[in-house]
Amino acid sequence: MPQKEMPWIRQDVLCLPNQLPIRVGSQAWFDWLSRTSAFCYQPPSTTDRLTLRKEKRRQQFYWYAYLKRDRKLHNAYVGKTQSLTPARLHQVFASLMAKVHRQRQSFRDD
Repeated sequence: MPQKEMPWIRQDVLCLPNQLPIRVGSQAWFDWLSRTSAFCYQPPSTTDRLTLRKEKRRQQFYWYAYLKRDRKLHNAYVGKTQSLTPARLHQVFASLMAKVHRQRQSFRDD
C-alpha cells in the first residue's frame, strides 16, 4: 500500500475519510486494527513518523514499526494487536529515534 494511501495517526487519533475519528486505545481502535495491515503514526510535537505493518511470523500476526533515516531503514518489534496502545506507540517511537541517534554518534566516532 503506498504511503500516501495509508491511514494516519496524529495526536493519538485515527482519521479515516468519511468516518468519525477513532481514539487510539479505544475498542473501536482495536476493532479497526484487526481489519488493517498498515498505517503511519506521527507522535505529537514532531514531524517524524513511523510506518507500522502487521506481519505473520510463526503462524501469528505481530506489528513492527519502521523508520527510514539517512537512507537506512530501522525497525522495531511493537507487539500483538492488543498491545498497540498510545503508550506503546510513543515508547517504540522513542526507542527507534534513540537507535538512530546512537547510529549517528557511532558513525561520527569512526
